[in-house]
Amino acid sequence: MADKNLYQTLLRSKVRGAILAAEGANAFSHQVVKGTVLEILISELFRPLLPADIGIGTGQIIESYSGKLSGQIDIVLYDKAILPPILIDEKLGLFPIESVLYAIEVKTTLTAAELQSAHDSAKDLQTKFGYLPGQRVNGKLVPQHSIEKARNVIFALKSDLSGTKLNEAERYKKIYGDEPAHIASICVAGREYWFQSNSAWVGGTDTDQFDGILSFIGGVTNTYRGVSASRGYPLLGHYVVAENMHQFPFLQVSKDLMLVVQCPDCKCEILVAPELPPGKVTFTGTISTPCKCGAMVKAPQAQYEFQDSKLVSVLPHPDSQSQ
Repeated sequence: MADKNLYQTLLRSKVRGAILAAEGANAFSHQVVKGTVLEILISELFRPLLPADIGIGTGQIIESYSGKLSGQIDIVLYDKAILPPILIDEKLGLFPIESVLYAIEVKTTLTAAELQSAHDSAKDLQTKFGYLPGQRVNGKLVPQHSIEKARNVIFALKSDLSGTKLNEAERYKKIYGDEPAHIASICVAGREYWFQSNSAWVGGTDTDQFDGILSFIGGVTNTYRGVSASRGYPLLGHYVVAENMHQFPFLQVSKDLMLVVQCPDCKCEILVAPELPPGKVTFTGTISTPCKCGAMVKAPQAQYEFQDSKLVSVLPHPDSQSQ
C-alpha cells in the first residue's frame, strides 16, 4: 500500500532504519546486546518520532507513599513537568510514578515466558503503586480525583510464534485469563500490533512495512496528553520532605486547612472531616474515618483545633513534644 503522504513516508524510513540497526545489534551474542538495542531504539526510533515534550529514559519507578520501587523498566516515557526524575545520566534514572506515562518492556524475542514476565511486572505497577493527587479547583488541591495510570506496553523485535494459528493477543489472553489485562498494547516489529479498546483487543498482522510500529507510535502520541492531564501537578514535597517534619509545630495560616490521609488498603486519599458541634473544638489524639473500600483510615496523633467543624490548626501531640 502506498504511503498516504510524505510525512508518513519519512516516518516509515526512520522506523526502517532504526529497526534494521536494532536487529543488527541483536545478532551479536553478547550480554550487553540488549543495552545496545535499547540505546538504538531510544535514540533512533522513539526520540526522533515522539514529541519533544515527552521525556524518554530507562530505570526504575518509585511511589511516594511507601518508597516502593519497580523492577528495571526498559523505556520510560514521562512528563517532567509533572514531577522531575532523578537522572544518573541523560537517560538512566528514578522516575516518580505520577510523571510516568508509558512503561515499555523491550524484548529482542517475545516468548511465552517473556510475556508472562511482562504481565507480572505490569500487574505490580498497576496494582501496587499509589498516585499522589494533583488536580486543583480554585487553586485548592482535590484530594480524590480520577487518574489514568501509567500504560504498560511491549515492544519486541521478533516473536517465537510461527504460522498464523496464534497471534500475540491470543497468547496473552491465555496468560491473564480472568484477570485484568495489565498490558495495554503489544507491538512486534514487522509482524503484528495489538491494543486494548473497550475490553477488546484491536489490531492485526503487519501487512506492510512497519505499519504496526507506525500505529504504535501514533497510539502513544494520541493518548499521552490525556494521561498527563489526568495527573495534574502533585506536590514534590511528598518525596523530599523529611519524615521528622511532624515534630515541628504547625502554624495556623488559613481557615481552610485540609486533613488528608492515605487509605492503607486501596491507597486512595481520604479527606478527614469529622462532624463536630458549633464553635471551637480542640481534639488531642487520632481521628478515624471509613474509606469507601471498607477500611478504617486514621489520621496521625496530633492536637487538632476545629472552628465550626473546619480544621484551623494542627500541633504535634503533647507526648511527641516531651520526647
